[in-house]
Amino acid sequence: MGQTAIIGQSIYIKGELTGNEDLTIEGKVEGKIELKDHHLTIGPGGNIKADLNARTITILGEVHGNVTATEKVEIKEAGKLRGDIQAPRVAIADGAFFKGSVDMQQDANASKEKPLREQKSFSQPSERVAVKV
Repeated sequence: MGQTAIIGQSIYIKGELTGNEDLTIEGKVEGKIELKDHHLTIGPGGNIKADLNARTITILGEVHGNVTATEKVEIKEAGKLRGDIQAPRVAIADGAFFKGSVDMQQDANASKEKPLREQKSFSQPSERVAVKV
């Protein structure tokens, strides 16, 4: 555990790619990439024509496809993405290329756990506060 698998620049994969560890892709992949609980990095040499699904995704190369992350999607300065993003957190660096839409909707269960603001009634003073002017 804690290691990152690497797909080198000379590797070409066509089909579905799944795994249970972090992955860095420097080569070409066409199809679908799914690493639900792990980090996916598309390196500077990476050329991807696939839908991506991972916990976190960092793009330094080129991606054509939809990107879904449970935590965060980050497109670095040299990164290029043509496709839609679905993630609670998105970071697009200055100089990065992005064409698509962004859906940053939180998980339905997470929004129920924490209310936006606690409602407090001001009709009954529950506590006195002294303010010195």
